[in-house]
Amino acid sequence: MIQNEEETREDFVMRLFEAYYTRVFAFTRKCAPQDVSEDVTQEVFVRLLQHPRLEEMDLSVSYLIKVAHNLLRRRHARSTRLRELIETAVTDDIVQRHGRQGPRSRTPVEDRTQNFRIDDAMEQLSMDERDAIRMIIQDGKSYTHAAEALGVTVTTINNWKHRGLSKLKKLTQPNSNMPKPNTAIG
Repeated sequence: MIQNEEETREDFVMRLFEAYYTRVFAFTRKCAPQDVSEDVTQEVFVRLLQHPRLEEMDLSVSYLIKVAHNLLRRRHARSTRLRELIETAVTDDIVQRHGRQGPRSRTPVEDRTQNFRIDDAMEQLSMDERDAIRMIIQDGKSYTHAAEALGVTVTTINNWKHRGLSKLKKLTQPNSNMPKPNTAIG
């Protein structure tokens, strides 16, 4: 609470900042990385400065920590929603092109004797095997997520991925006779 009539809101918040910044930061640091903790801790005091009834409030460090906790929760919920939206968009893209050839990757795999390109080897896989490898390994999706996206069981996704990786291993061996890119295996 503002102690006297001559103390401004800014002075009051600055006094609270000096008194409680370290404790609020310590709390946020236990829950988030340092850069996020610094941002959230500073936002606590900015929001406090903007509070319409600041003069009427009796503030304690527990109130400030609760504000920080709420900000962290909102930030986490926002990032989770964003991640889900991105995953949905990627999954929808794969489902739309399921049954059609996906874009070629441009990641070369170097060997002592020859240069093999993963995209050439990937072309030798079935579309199901390619999609399983892309979703599980390349995009880091869970087996459950990939199975739901492609409309199959988790066991099927696991089988496609395992078969695809086995074929890729054989195709990228230096002594393998890799078929021409337009010839499909299995």
